[in-house]
Amino acid sequence: MSGEQHQRKIIRNLQKGDVFSFNEIYRQYNKKIYSFSLSYLKNREDAEGAVQEVFLNLWRKRADLKIQYEIGPYLFTITYNTIRKHFCKLSRERKHLEKYGKTVLTDDDSTNAGIEYRNMVELAEDAIGQLPARQQTIYHLSMRDGLTSKEIAEKLGISDRTVENHLYRAKSYLKKALSDNRLISLLFIWLYIR
Repeated sequence: MSGEQHQRKIIRNLQKGDVFSFNEIYRQYNKKIYSFSLSYLKNREDAEGAVQEVFLNLWRKRADLKIQYEIGPYLFTITYNTIRKHFCKLSRERKHLEKYGKTVLTDDDSTNAGIEYRNMVELAEDAIGQLPARQQTIYHLSMRDGLTSKEIAEKLGISDRTVENHLYRAKSYLKKALSDNRLISLLFIWLYIR
């Protein structure tokens, strides 16, 4: 079963209330969401709270998910909104509007985040297209197909170390190409490239 087929199955099972599928999604994304949240919130307790809120929202809305192929964009939207809400709360409570910027939440934040996410995907695809052919192949096998370095090495007839070097170079290039210090760019990098 390919990585994409596996993701579809997990999403379908999650929509039906399967706890094992939820746990698999949690294992796949919780550390990335925690690390990203911690880098912005600067507080372990707040970062843990953000992770809890993201996955609580996922569980609560599981039956209404309109996702077929990939859960990442949905988690991306929830995390983005969770951090923004936290900053708004801090701004109101501690009067730090100038420090954190004026963030206005609308009822249509998921649409805006979805558009920004699609834009980031396009930018990422363009950046991936700039990689040398071998790095592109290895990056796709790792990130899209979910193969381990050892599996990629066996498939391509190269050493594990060579695979890891190519992945490191590809990810470093993509982080540079995509990072513009906007919250949405950094979240995308943490979720999909790190």
